[in-house]
Amino acid sequence: MKAHRFILLFVVLLFCCRPLTVKADNTDKRGKLIVFFIDRISLYDIINTPTENIDYLASIGGIGLMTINTGGTRSQRDTYLSMGAGQAVIGSDNSNLGLNAQEHYQGEKAADIYKRITGDQCSEQACVNLGIAQTIRNNFNKPYSVTIGALGSTLMNAGLTPAVIGNCDTADEHKRYITSFLMNNQGIVPVGMVDKSYLYADNYRPFALRTDYNILYNYVNKALTVADIVAVQLGDTSRAEDFRYTATDEMNSFYKELAIKEADSFIGKVVKQLDLEKDLVMVVSPLNSAKELAINNRLTPIIIAGKGYERGFLSSASTKRQGLVSGHDIGATILSYFNLEKQYGENGNKIVSYASEKGLADLSAFNKELVEIFNQRGFLLRSYVFAQILLLLSALYIIIYKGRYFDLAYMGIFFLLSLPLSYLILPLFHHPSLIITFIISWTLAGLIGLGLYNIKLDMIYKIIIISLATVSLLLLDQILGASLIKGSPLGYDAISGARFYGIGNEYMGILVGATTIACGGLLEKTSSVKHRTRVKALIFILPSLVLIILAYPGLGANVGGTIAAGISFASLFILTRKNKITVKHLIYIGLFTALIVVSIFLIDSLRAIDNQSHMGQTVNLLKQKGIYEFFNIVKRKISMNIKLLKYTIWARVLILSLLTMAVLVFRPVGVARKIKKAHPDMIKGLASGIIGAISALLVNDSGVVAAATAMIFIVLPFILLVCKHLESRKKDTMETIS
Repeated sequence: MKAHRFILLFVVLLFCCRPLTVKADNTDKRGKLIVFFIDRISLYDIINTPTENIDYLASIGGIGLMTINTGGTRSQRDTYLSMGAGQAVIGSDNSNLGLNAQEHYQGEKAADIYKRITGDQCSEQACVNLGIAQTIRNNFNKPYSVTIGALGSTLMNAGLTPAVIGNCDTADEHKRYITSFLMNNQGIVPVGMVDKSYLYADNYRPFALRTDYNILYNYVNKALTVADIVAVQLGDTSRAEDFRYTATDEMNSFYKELAIKEADSFIGKVVKQLDLEKDLVMVVSPLNSAKELAINNRLTPIIIAGKGYERGFLSSASTKRQGLVSGHDIGATILSYFNLEKQYGENGNKIVSYASEKGLADLSAFNKELVEIFNQRGFLLRSYVFAQILLLLSALYIIIYKGRYFDLAYMGIFFLLSLPLSYLILPLFHHPSLIITFIISWTLAGLIGLGLYNIKLDMIYKIIIISLATVSLLLLDQILGASLIKGSPLGYDAISGARFYGIGNEYMGILVGATTIACGGLLEKTSSVKHRTRVKALIFILPSLVLIILAYPGLGANVGGTIAAGISFASLFILTRKNKITVKHLIYIGLFTALIVVSIFLIDSLRAIDNQSHMGQTVNLLKQKGIYEFFNIVKRKISMNIKLLKYTIWARVLILSLLTMAVLVFRPVGVARKIKKAHPDMIKGLASGIIGAISALLVNDSGVVAAATAMIFIVLPFILLVCKHLESRKKDTMETIS
């Protein structure tokens, strides 16, 4: 099939796929929006504490877990700022200094200090953030677009009025994080009350401070008369958390529970004044308690009830997982309620609810499972990398110095090739114990590897079997909803928040490498011209299917993987027909890959905004900012790869894999040349896989990982071929001698 026909067929297949959409509420009727922030609590705190009013909101609205990436630390300072920016940003030492304009700080009015910092005036009823200048400066050189105060700016530019009320102050420290959430890019919230006027002394509370909810209620009611959106920070839970090192464990639990109960009563009192047919209520905890953070539970509860939301789990286009949202989605959801577009630099998506009878208990079980996956993932990955390094070095030693013990090398290599498949199956046997999970996963890999070793087939057939099995299960999992990859150690976890859906770079690399080696092996084992023609058709269909699933935003959604796979598979296609790649072929490969990428980006950008993946959002960003944003993306990818080369364990695997291939080309002398002559089609598959690995390294923001995993199905099969050749040569020598 000619190259232009191949490209045309791919585009037709791509356009035949239909995206799934979530029905949006387009009514113009609008009320008030109020966000209650209850800091430093977990989902378990809500479940284990009598919270009649919060439970009611959860029973009529959507519930979920929220994760948020910041550009700094997991702190209230950076989470509030990141929610307001809709992007991962970092604050400054003074980001906590949100003050009423007429409030005094260090003997001066906040308005006067603000004018000295910015040169701007503010109204008497405004709140100002005195850290705005340094915060903007701290985020100036981010490798992605950032607009500090994007949410507040968009609201105010549209003629809407945001208001902030409350604080997390302790006895001697200002903690006015709430201003970072709704301030504009000048550090101003037009209406607010964040001073200590609603706090009063209580010697039997943390820091001898307590919220006067009657005064706070009056503030909120007044704000609702003039503001369209009101954010309320209920600070007693935060004060209880800050006091934890001073009080006993029993008193800490008492203070936290009491603060939650009082916050719940206050929320109920305010909600009674609202009309949930047109108003919207959010209850959010931006940061978990220290106790939960210590066990890596970074997921916090979020509840949204009111107009457009029904009982069920929350989700968004950012995560595409029911029960899970990103903190960057908060701003996008607020803007959507007011029918406003996101501002340049905002990265979130509207949060929606999926109708179901699932409740807090179901969400708790989901939370527990996600934490277990996160806590197990690191050890399982490190153990795989350690095994890979150890067995690669052992195989090299056997090949170069011993010339025997090939059976041990075979078993070890088959075990390594089986682990990605074992880790993909592992979620079917999920267990909270790391030791049991480790035993299950390695036992599965051991059984698969042992089966491959003992089966009476040619070595190339064995390579084809494990490669096709891995590719087939990965593709099937994507088509059926990706339930396996979401819980796999080689997949991605919700807590880190780097990726929530599609095919991550670990399995993307494996998919590309396994596909090329499987296709090369199938061609290798085709003897007759008739069968070879059929296999050539298969190696067109299989890579095309892999490419479509990698590219399609509703499935793999991996741009870098699509580019790497496109280059790799196009190279394989050319090598199987021309035996070499010329400059003209390189131009064809480049055009083919560019066509794929442009097509998927445009298709995704044409979908509803709430359903777009990061691909469509990138197109919209490029429309707004132009070519400058493209260079930002390139810069981010390069900086991330440099960072990963220094710190990730996969860098060691990549370097060792490349060194192993280099060594085996020259030692033992002449073996590589003989294998190339004996298995020309397998070598074409290997060469295409290496091209794919290099491409993955260059075009992915975690390309080191993708390249390292792609090399698994390149270097290990090559070692098997070398061992088999040396073993056969040794047997021939022994027979000659005898």
